[in-house]
Amino acid sequence: MKKIILPSLLMTQLFTANVFADTTLKTSDVFVTATRTPVSKKNVIADITVISEEEIKLAGSSSLPELLQRQPGIEISNNGGQGKVSTLFLRGASSTHSVILLDGIRIDSATAGLTAIENIPLSQIEKIEIVRGPASSLYGQDAIGGVIQIFTKKGLNGFKPYFSYGYGKYNTSIAQGGIRGGDDTTSYAINLSSQSSTGFSAFEPNANSPANIYNLDKDGYRNKSASASLSHKINEKFDINFQYFLSQGKNKYDNRFANSDPSIDWKNTQDQESLSGTVNSQLTNYWKSSFRVGLGIDDYVEKQRYISGATREVDNVYKTIQNQITWQNDLILPLGSLVLLYDKLDQKINVTDTSYSKKDRQNDAYMIGYNLNQANHNFQANVRKDFNSVYRDATTGNIGYSYALNSNWSIASSFGTAFRSPTFNYLYAGSSANPGLQPEKSKNIEAQLKYQSDAEFFSFVTFKNKITDFIISDGTTGYRPYNINTSEIYGATVSSSHFMNHFQVKSSFTVQSPMNESADKYLPRRSNFFGTVGLNYFIQNWNLGFEATGSGNRYNDAANLFNIPGYIKTNLFADYQITKNLTMNARVDNVLGKNYTYAYEGNPTTDGFRYQTPSQSFFISLRYEPQ
Repeated sequence: MKKIILPSLLMTQLFTANVFADTTLKTSDVFVTATRTPVSKKNVIADITVISEEEIKLAGSSSLPELLQRQPGIEISNNGGQGKVSTLFLRGASSTHSVILLDGIRIDSATAGLTAIENIPLSQIEKIEIVRGPASSLYGQDAIGGVIQIFTKKGLNGFKPYFSYGYGKYNTSIAQGGIRGGDDTTSYAINLSSQSSTGFSAFEPNANSPANIYNLDKDGYRNKSASASLSHKINEKFDINFQYFLSQGKNKYDNRFANSDPSIDWKNTQDQESLSGTVNSQLTNYWKSSFRVGLGIDDYVEKQRYISGATREVDNVYKTIQNQITWQNDLILPLGSLVLLYDKLDQKINVTDTSYSKKDRQNDAYMIGYNLNQANHNFQANVRKDFNSVYRDATTGNIGYSYALNSNWSIASSFGTAFRSPTFNYLYAGSSANPGLQPEKSKNIEAQLKYQSDAEFFSFVTFKNKITDFIISDGTTGYRPYNINTSEIYGATVSSSHFMNHFQVKSSFTVQSPMNESADKYLPRRSNFFGTVGLNYFIQNWNLGFEATGSGNRYNDAANLFNIPGYIKTNLFADYQITKNLTMNARVDNVLGKNYTYAYEGNPTTDGFRYQTPSQSFFISLRYEPQ
């Protein structure tokens, strides 16, 4: 039984939060994102999820959006396969309502307001932390739905090279390798990866569309990425850390307006880069200071090759540069602890589009937070003030409390406010922009009942999130954005994990009402209900698994004219430890070959298109990693 339970405890959540308690506080037991300080996961008040390195290894050829889709409260949309635009909806909030951090650094596009999660390879990721609910009082603009923080692979004690290679359908190949090492003073990591796929047509053929003939080619994707880290402990009171990440994606896609110029081969490139340096100082026994300087870059280039006539390329560049400074001070009080934070974000865009009337803005913020863990009580309160150079100052706050009924059961409740800043496209891009736009604002209240033990987990969370000054830009406004709508999202999520002998069963189910209250319509591409279920079977050197992800009907558009049918997608996987250091992983995704979609472009019953998704597919990989 020991050989079964110990590996299974490492297989933290395929679909729900890892809550298995250990007798000592290890790195895997610490959660940072919910408070900006290391906290034991059992003492976190917020609704959280941790995706472990073990789960990421099992994901095979899955993309980051697909992995996130298996977590509670998250839906995704995808425009036709790997490398295509992918968005996520956290608790029904918009795709621009979540902050996504890479090692604490923003790498989103200030023009589109999105982080290209489809372009962040799983091969570079060590762990992911998810916080559901408003978090602007901790992280500032855009954290209405929550925060997702991605941690790249860091150094380990010893010298541990690793390598893996996998191949699957659509000529999909993924190779990764690197070195992770160090000792008690210095640790380092260098990680490299390469991925390619010939893919399939992003659009499903539509005989009614004149653009159909030009969209039947395969829309492939390639990615090369690298990350590196270096950490050095100067003495008992000072340490320094450096982080670097680079992802270079090349993507082909389909466009419904292809018939306007059939000679165009639609493609783009997107580079994402982050660089940061951090100095941590233990100034006294009660005062720790952390100072970080970071740079985040999103460089998106439309590269259209004209095949007919003179062959040439036209590059349309949309580049976002974000300089970030964070100075955090953690103070231990006689009762609880205090967090004092200064946060600076300077955003600048370099674009070939000359219509932008402004290309930079600055934000300075100050935050004070208080955390208390005393006996059966946990308490958290944060207040933050953001001073922005282009719109009104924003004050946000959060207060939360949890009470442990006994060693397993706890109850919690919280209230928080958040805001989302308008994008550069909405504010400054040509005559259709509106420089008078104000940030969207939200108020969220939630309650949670939770049970956790070494082998079991259960959580029930209910929430209500009201968003005012909701920005809308469609035919009713002449496609000029205005703060005219109110959105209200009610919902509840049930998630659980349970061991039964050799089996581990995990599941989550969300019901919600994502409504545009002003128009009495459902928000696009969000369902009233969705969920996941997973089954792991551990025996000797094998881990055999089943995954199912499903969603109800959704509407593709704000007017609720085009219905996207619901679906259930099932996957199978097997993980076999050949030797101590060599492991084989095999996956079959969409086992039943279901034909489903996440999104439409236009009206697919006339001259529009349906975005395709992968059919039944396989992926097999070998992984060498010294233990």
